[in-house]
Amino acid sequence: MAGEGSNNGAFPNTSDSIVHVSYLASYIFLSYVISSMGCATTLELLHRRTSRSGFYNWYLLLTSSITMGGIGIWCMHFIGNRAIVLGDGDMAIQILYNVAFTGTSFVLPVIVLLVAFYSVGVEEKAGYIRILIGGLLTGSSVCGMHYVGQLGISNYRCSYRVANVVGSAIIAVFSSTAALGIFFRWRATWTDSWWRRGICACLLAAAVSGMHWTAAVGTIYRERDESKKNETQLSRSQVVIICAVLACVSCVILSACAIVAGGNRRRSTTRAHQLVLACAYFDPTGRVMVTPQALLPTRKIVDHYIGRTFKDDDLTRTHPTFLWAFRASRNWGVVKDLVPFMRKRLESEEQAIQKHVLSKGVVMDKETELQTDFDTLFKQLFCVSAQELSNELRLPLEDLGTLYDDVLSTAIPVSRLSRAMGRSSLRTGKGQLMFSVRQLQKQEANRLASYGFRFATIEHVTSALSRRIHVPEITLLEHLRDMRDYASSNRGFSEGVHLISFVMRPTVQDHFEILTTKGTANPLPSSTLPIKRLNVQHLDLLSHLDGWSMVSCLKYLQSNAAIQKDKSLDEFREQLVRGIISLSSSFPEDMRSAATFSARPLVAPCRDLSRTSQEMQQTQQCTLLTFCLVGTLDTQVPNPDFTFTPFRLFRVQQQVNDTFADREGFSRELNQDLFSSDTHTRTGSSASESDMVSSTRSAILRMWPSRKQTSSLPSRNSQESMVELNAAVLGDITVQKEVRVDVTRLNETNAVQNARGTHDAIIAAGDGAITPTTYVDELYSLCYAPGIRLRPDSTLRASVKSNHS
Repeated sequence: MAGEGSNNGAFPNTSDSIVHVSYLASYIFLSYVISSMGCATTLELLHRRTSRSGFYNWYLLLTSSITMGGIGIWCMHFIGNRAIVLGDGDMAIQILYNVAFTGTSFVLPVIVLLVAFYSVGVEEKAGYIRILIGGLLTGSSVCGMHYVGQLGISNYRCSYRVANVVGSAIIAVFSSTAALGIFFRWRATWTDSWWRRGICACLLAAAVSGMHWTAAVGTIYRERDESKKNETQLSRSQVVIICAVLACVSCVILSACAIVAGGNRRRSTTRAHQLVLACAYFDPTGRVMVTPQALLPTRKIVDHYIGRTFKDDDLTRTHPTFLWAFRASRNWGVVKDLVPFMRKRLESEEQAIQKHVLSKGVVMDKETELQTDFDTLFKQLFCVSAQELSNELRLPLEDLGTLYDDVLSTAIPVSRLSRAMGRSSLRTGKGQLMFSVRQLQKQEANRLASYGFRFATIEHVTSALSRRIHVPEITLLEHLRDMRDYASSNRGFSEGVHLISFVMRPTVQDHFEILTTKGTANPLPSSTLPIKRLNVQHLDLLSHLDGWSMVSCLKYLQSNAAIQKDKSLDEFREQLVRGIISLSSSFPEDMRSAATFSARPLVAPCRDLSRTSQEMQQTQQCTLLTFCLVGTLDTQVPNPDFTFTPFRLFRVQQQVNDTFADREGFSRELNQDLFSSDTHTRTGSSASESDMVSSTRSAILRMWPSRKQTSSLPSRNSQESMVELNAAVLGDITVQKEVRVDVTRLNETNAVQNARGTHDAIIAAGDGAITPTTYVDELYSLCYAPGIRLRPDSTLRASVKSNHS
């Protein structure tokens, strides 16, 4: 045959015969494209890996090793070898492959890369040693696969030039290390966008191709063995078909990743127009938990909040419904058994709710009219969404976390055309974000990482996160830092006696704001005295200072009259002086002159860091000695550690610190919201629905202990409330008179009772709800009680005017 004759002429049967080699440019280019696809798929999978544990992460590790070793290296090798043309190109004299060696060359790099990727780890910032080890193993796998694949050539004996072998190994190791180093560096700083991962993939593919062709140029083919037949070996065409199938698999994986990423972007854009609940979890080192796509776990509550008036359509942190949700997040144990009932109620009114939201609360006909008011429905939607979010995180509802004390609004970037027309670069997205925050233990963080979540430093992830949830970066960074402090602290008073300043200023919308501290310290500006409790002699000295300013108190305590009055109080007097000086140092001179001391000690719940049970922490109480001040609209404090908090929010924050009392009150309100407000809508309900209502009532009653049961609990301080049963009902408002007697366990009971006394609290709440009195209410009453009401003096007004001008 002509082909056989040309073979004999081209390759004489001598041991020194060297086969002429040429290359096809099209297959060289195709081999690089195939390698780039495999490398890109590998980096996409590694990008989603979050932990060394968990089935999901091991699946990503294995598949990334297969795509890199099987597609990025193996397929590239055999597609590249298809570009090699021996002799005159006759098919009968081209390369044939041994099945065993060819299969081994596929498995070998996968195993080595499995070790390489595992050694690099999943930390936010991979160390240089880990990257060097990973790059060395990756380069070694490329070289190893190439030469094991060359051993699979069955019809030729190959020899290699030493310089090309060394050069190809250097190229493989150096380029692989550089590509992995850049990738993990960008990954650590959350700047590894898809196009940057593409650059790393091209660089990694260049390492594979560069090594292959450097080695291929130095390969010499000798001594063709004509005994090898195509029927028993793999031809080049068969190997190319296998590579094509694997390349298609890579395309499918990349397409799936692109579809998921696109869906996440569309979902985040949609939720920028909705009211959603998000989770902000922090590990012990302060890193925030996000998905590999830099998203927070979120769940839609409702498209829009519909208030009773247009003014109430925005859910602010002082809105009564938000304050209810704030309390609910501290009482998930009460809520969890009621979620199935809430879900059934919402399903029965699902269409009416959708039409009500679309009509923005305007009742057009019976279809848009709700049987239950929207506030009650929103509370149920919030609880159901919280349960769904906890199910997504595989956590019980009690471990979902507590609600952050602010609501963030979204802002969506406008188009380039709109910016060219002079519009602002951001526009209001009409969406709002509520955050459930929590400080995780190390074991919990590891478990969530095994589920596919990553933990990143706030500074690194804020830029990417702000683009996805459509919140301005500066605003998000500030709030994430505050959430981290909020989650890691109880923000309650420590045990003991505290000198505090209670500064109020009026506002146009939120009535009053209270000067509070930032961070993890006591909630109010304070100075702690080095004593555990007060005695009668202490109260006598304090009563002498009643109604005096900080300046006057200091002058008296440091005067000879105070020193000579009672020598036994010298230590306490010096403690007071140091405490007042420390407290007053945070305020300007005019405010120190205006703040007035109240000799009446108050009792507040406090935290006890030595205890592990949260409920045990809240049963502890501390004593507060107060300097009160009511400022003006322009009152400012230059101290950056202080901020003004709405009175409504601050009151609820302190109310939930008293766990037992708040749980009882919340259970009562929950009972009224679910059953009392719309009893008429259940008159025609079925028997099964009535049974569910009955069982739900029983669940609430189990969580709502009676007064008798509560008072039987042992406590260091007794607090009894006597409520008149014959309360007057005026329409929807129930006015009840609640008399509280607070008895602090001091050494001299009678003297303390006279100092603190009893007081009446008239509490009015919609639908008959009783809001328990807190120490914040007592502070408020101190500022506005007859003879104690305080206002800034003329020096403060002058200072405010001068600063304003």
